[in-house]
Amino acid sequence: MKSTIIAGALVTLLSSTAVQAQTEIRKSEPFFLKVVSATNATLNGRYLTACHAGAALETLCVDKTDIPTTNPAYGTFYLNTTVWAGVEQEAGTLVWDLRLADGMVVPSAMDLRYSPGTNVAQTWVTPSVSTTSVGFNGTSMYVSAYPDDSTFVDGVYPEPLSQSGRQVTSWYSCWVMAGSYFYNALTLVTGGVPRNPTCQAVSVVRVPVKA
Repeated sequence: MKSTIIAGALVTLLSSTAVQAQTEIRKSEPFFLKVVSATNATLNGRYLTACHAGAALETLCVDKTDIPTTNPAYGTFYLNTTVWAGVEQEAGTLVWDLRLADGMVVPSAMDLRYSPGTNVAQTWVTPSVSTTSVGFNGTSMYVSAYPDDSTFVDGVYPEPLSQSGRQVTSWYSCWVMAGSYFYNALTLVTGGVPRNPTCQAVSVVRVPVKA
């Protein structure tokens, strides 16, 4: 009898744990991404759009100030976040909907691509499973960067609790080659002064899409 009770309790516990461990992807309300520049009035207030750079491949262009009214489809984004055990993560995947000629919609995710020839990482938007985790704080969109190697000590394995990562907001508007196209696009500088002389520092904020 006792073993039956214990077995039943174990099944209940395992079932409860399985439910808590379930994850879901939560899609945010749509929003626009606006560039904020404290030093360049020609950049301030412009919006990001997905610019064609190849087959099912886009980059995030620093576009015009009237995108929400003139061409909203190219500037509408979502944030897909993971909910695990009832807790929603702050950072997630930035998504833009690629609309094909036949009417099919293909969700495409933003990813950063790095090159050994520069410290300027480009933003690419593709249907690929490769993504870069981003979030929004009170100032700007940020990249969730882990680990933070500035705290490393020679030969000492880092404590997990000290490696919560950091919010990287070193966004720049730069003229870059995106495939065979030359665009003014959003980039992330990995450290120091941008190698690309066209780069200008910006912040990126989200603006809700009004119904």
